[in-house]
Amino acid sequence: MIIDAHVHLVGEGWIHDDFFSNLSRLVAASIGKQSGEAPDPAVLTTGIKELLFDTTGDKLVRQMDEAGVDQSCIFPVDYGLLTGEPGVSIETQNKLIADAVKRHPGRLVGFFTIDPRRPRSLELFKEAIEEWGLRGLKLHSSSGWYPYDRIAYPLYEQCLEYGLPMLIHTGSQPAPMQSRFCRPIYIGDVASDYPDLQIIMAHCGMEWWEEALMVCKIKPNCHVDFSSWQREYVEDPLYFYNVLRKFIDTIGPWRVIFGSDNPYLNGILPLKEWVSAFVDPQVPGGNISFSREELEIVTGKSFAKLL
Repeated sequence: MIIDAHVHLVGEGWIHDDFFSNLSRLVAASIGKQSGEAPDPAVLTTGIKELLFDTTGDKLVRQMDEAGVDQSCIFPVDYGLLTGEPGVSIETQNKLIADAVKRHPGRLVGFFTIDPRRPRSLELFKEAIEEWGLRGLKLHSSSGWYPYDRIAYPLYEQCLEYGLPMLIHTGSQPAPMQSRFCRPIYIGDVASDYPDLQIIMAHCGMEWWEEALMVCKIKPNCHVDFSSWQREYVEDPLYFYNVLRKFIDTIGPWRVIFGSDNPYLNGILPLKEWVSAFVDPQVPGGNISFSREELEIVTGKSFAKLL
């Protein structure tokens, strides 16, 4: 079974337009990095939204079918306290995630997302698990809080009481989000305070992957997902496979998890090709290899075990 452990559903009014404007600036800069001539970001925004928007999971499931993905874990993001509130409340977004899960039984599993500084964050988390059927917690501290801030601890404790995993962003983020809150080392504090809480560091910390690995080495309740590494794979596959091999060798395949961070990364690499990079790795030079058992664990069994 192949499980994509990191997928967003996005819709009109789910995220403030300021985020999309800055995402378009990032895409434009990437397009123009060789020539120095970047396209107008405003022109890109409409196309980016058309690529991303899917509130029912229908588009996602079609992509999963094409790529051979059996199940995806879905959630929204809660940036509102930093960017300004979007048109659709985070409570409604989480309910729509639960609706998408019910619409596609067996194909989608949902995690609850919220900024822990919201007054009803714990109350809504309990409701989402007990009444809406969501099965984990997803946090994104780039909106302006540190993972070790005590404001988040009631959510961690509730997650531990339910016996559910917690997925948290680590690594950089486009403006206006604030990357400094997302270093893996800050997850180490949480893992120390809650050694039985199963924590997934999303994106392996991206540019801070060595820091993420350091935390995982000494905190056995910490895991990583390889979502959003498509760019590294496309630009330098040998580097990508070296990092993947390093994590598996150091902490074992059961704490390494496949993910995509789609729909955001589909424009860099279609899901089908990203899946292929894991199930049938073609490593330049042939000096790095993976066993079939390792690949099966990373692409599905490791996340299934956490659930």
